Amino acid sequence: RVGGCLGNGLIGMPVASRPCMAALLLLTLLCAQLLPLASTTALLVVNDGSDVVELLTPIQAKVPAGERWTGNLGANELALHLESPTWPSALSVDVAPGRYAVVVIAPNNSVFTHDANDLQVELSNAAHACEATRGQGESPWMDCLARAAFGGVPRNFAGSAWTALWEDYSYWHLCEAAAPAAAVRTLEARSGHQVEVLQDSPLVVAVRGFLNESDCQGLMGMLGKDELTRAHVGGSGSTGTSDARETLTKNMFINWGEDNLLSSTSARFFDIASELFGTEIPYEGQEPINFLHYLRGFEYRPHTDGGAEFLGKRVATSLVYCEAASRGGATVFPSPSVQLRFVPRPGDMLFFRYEPSPADALHAACPVVEGKKSTLTQWYRLGVSSAEPWHKFENWGDYHNPHGKSRWRGERYGRPSSLEL
Repeated sequence: RVGGCLGNGLIGMPVASRPCMAALLLLTLLCAQLLPLASTTALLVVNDGSDVVELLTPIQAKVPAGERWTGNLGANELALHLESPTWPSALSVDVAPGRYAVVVIAPNNSVFTHDANDLQVELSNAAHACEATRGQGESPWMDCLARAAFGGVPRNFAGSAWTALWEDYSYWHLCEAAAPAAAVRTLEARSGHQVEVLQDSPLVVAVRGFLNESDCQGLMGMLGKDELTRAHVGGSGSTGTSDARETLTKNMFINWGEDNLLSSTSARFFDIASELFGTEIPYEGQEPINFLHYLRGFEYRPHTDGGAEFLGKRVATSLVYCEAASRGGATVFPSPSVQLRFVPRPGDMLFFRYEPSPADALHAACPVVEGKKSTLTQWYRLGVSSAEPWHKFENWGDYHNPHGKSRWRGERYGRPSSLEL
C-alpha cells in the first residue's frame, strides 16, 4: 500500500544512516495516513456450525462444517445472503465496511459478524496467548496466532491481517505488553501538580491528575457526542479521513473573552505548557482544543504532530485523558531510538515537545481493547496571535474560528520561572 504511494524509486535503496532512515519512516507514515479508506473488504467465514453453509449473494461459495473460507467483497457488496440445510430460511447479514470482516457461525448455528476492529482485538488476544512461542521464531509464532484466533483461521489470512492491523510484533508488543514508562525524576509544578519526567530528549512528561473528574465531565458535557465526526489528517491544501486515524472528534473553540470552565481550563493548559517549555506560549491565535473519542478498536497509527521550531508552527503537544481505556489505549513512542509506553489514568496530562529530534517525537494512540478513551489535545505554537492566527502558517484550506478576535483578561502565566527539567 505504501509502496504505491512512494513509487518504485525506493526499491533496492542501500541501507541508510539513522537520520535518513528516520526521514524515510516519517515519509512512509505520511503517505499511509493520506491514502483513502479501504474500498474492498477481505471476508473470512468461520463455520463452526453443524452443517454446510452456502453463500448465495453477492458471492457464491460453500463452506463445510468445521471449515473456513476467505474472499473479497466490493464496496457495494456488504449485504450477505446465507443458507444452510439446518436453518428454517435463508439469512441476510450486513457486513460493516472496512478492510476486514469476519462472519462466524457458532456451534448452535447462531451467526455473528465482526469488523476490522474486532479482528484486531482478536489477533491481540491470540498474540498474548502465543507469547511463549515467540522465542521459537516467527513461523511457529504465526502458526500459533492462526490457531488461536477465532478457533483457527487460515495462516495466510492471519498473517496479512496481522500486518495490516498491527504492522509488526514490535509495535504490538510496545502497545500491549511492554512495561509502562517509569519516571526519570519527579518535580513539582507551580500549580502543585507532580510532574514525572519520562524522557529528556525529546522532552516527554506526565502530569498526574491534572484535571479532576468534575472538570472532565463538565468539558465533555459541552460537546454533544452525537455531533462527533470522523477525525481528519492534514494534507496539502486540505484534510481527509484515513484508516491511520480512527477516532471521533470535535473542535472546542475558546472564547477568551469569557471566564468559564473551557477558557479557564485552556489557560491552565498554556500556563503549565509554558512552564514545561521554558518560554511563554501565547494563549490567542492557537488551534482549538481537539476532543478525541476512541471506541473499542479505535486508534491513531504512528505519526508526528510537527517538526522543527519555526515561527507559527507546532512545537509541542499535550493530551489530557478524561477517560482512559480499561485495557489498551496506551500512548506510545515507537521510533527506533525511543521506545516508550505511557498508560494514562483519568485526568492525567501527557506533554511532549518535538525538538531536538522531531523524528523521535513519533507517537501513536494504541487500539482500545476494552472500554473507551477520550482526550483533550492541545497543540502549541510560538509567534501566533489573534492578528496572526495559526492557520496563516499552514496550507490546510479555509478555517473559521468564531472567537478568533477574543482575548483573555484573567491572570496569564503569573511571574513564572521555567521548571528545571
